[in-house]
Amino acid sequence: MMTQHEKTDTQVVYAQLLCFLLATLLGLVADVFGPGLQQSVYKFVDAIFITGTILVAMKLAREGWDMPAAGFTLLSIAWGVFFLAKDFQKQEVGSDILASSFYFLLPSMILIAFYGRFPLFIKIIGLVTILPSLIGLIYTKTGASTQAYFIWRKLSYQSVHLLSLFWGVYFYIVLKRNQQKKV
Repeated sequence: MMTQHEKTDTQVVYAQLLCFLLATLLGLVADVFGPGLQQSVYKFVDAIFITGTILVAMKLAREGWDMPAAGFTLLSIAWGVFFLAKDFQKQEVGSDILASSFYFLLPSMILIAFYGRFPLFIKIIGLVTILPSLIGLIYTKTGASTQAYFIWRKLSYQSVHLLSLFWGVYFYIVLKRNQQKKV
């Protein structure tokens, strides 16, 4: 019989995987929707992604992994910047707001890499996902091409979503292995 903690952990693992899967899939197809609906889809994607990161932060904090839990919390703040910036995208300040997500993304990925149970390749991918955001920030602060900035921002956005699938699948595999050991 499962304890309440085991039941909750199972629910969290399934929920975060579902959040990351939905956010990634909807994020990849959001451009298909017309301009009016596209922004709403992206905001929904951001909200789902933030939910997934908070679920993982809660799980890791409960397990005593405070540093990576703080990293996932910071990542949710970075994504909150993405969420908010969509409202200002057509204004001059919009690019600055979007680029500012880097300031939260950098420490979040460093702290997440402290999760000792992640395989090395997941930690490396996490740290590499910072680069497109950094390049986007540099483009914004140097006044470089807006078109090039949007390409880097999109790459940053999508790469973190793909990384979240690695996280989600990792936690799902660990859950299944632990459940099989108990049988």
